[in-house]
Amino acid sequence: MSKIQIPQNIQALIFDMDGTVADTMPIHYKAWRATLDTVGYDFSEKEFYELAGVTSEGILKKISKENNIEMDIPALVKLKDEEYLKRIGDNVKPVEPIFNIAKEYYGKMPMAIGTGNNDEVIEHTLTGIGAYHMFDVKVGADQVENGKPDPETFLQCAIMMRVEPRYCLVFEDGDPGIEAARAAGMKVIDVRKYI
Repeated sequence: MSKIQIPQNIQALIFDMDGTVADTMPIHYKAWRATLDTVGYDFSEKEFYELAGVTSEGILKKISKENNIEMDIPALVKLKDEEYLKRIGDNVKPVEPIFNIAKEYYGKMPMAIGTGNNDEVIEHTLTGIGAYHMFDVKVGADQVENGKPDPETFLQCAIMMRVEPRYCLVFEDGDPGIEAARAAGMKVIDVRKYI
């Protein structure tokens, strides 16, 4: 497996969380299944991974619109987070190749988390892998108007780190996040090639 190289002009690193630094995607999928079962929607694993990085609200709005299903979106977002936290317990493990990059650059350059999850899930997940303290900035769904594939999450990270977008490198495992990073004018590494 080839080693990820950080380009020379990079001044800050931005990491997606789930499936990038934390191996939580299977647990998120189970939480989504349990949540969407309550409205009678059969959420396929393929659809789940295609929406990797999209906020819970964004996922629910898309499913509701495309399938003409009436949903109480705020209640379902809350339920999904509860289902995730109930399942995850202390079972969070890092995605080693990417987590090792974060460890290597910790204290050497600003680093941020840019995720579609909310603060409580961010704190629980990063604490579970012993990494909460490593990231100067954490931008989640409750801090942006528009989640991925909109670039707002990553642009907020850059603003809060005081680094121009063109000097930021994003690590992502989902197509919506890769699209968001490119739209933000940032370099991006698709971590799926390395994990």
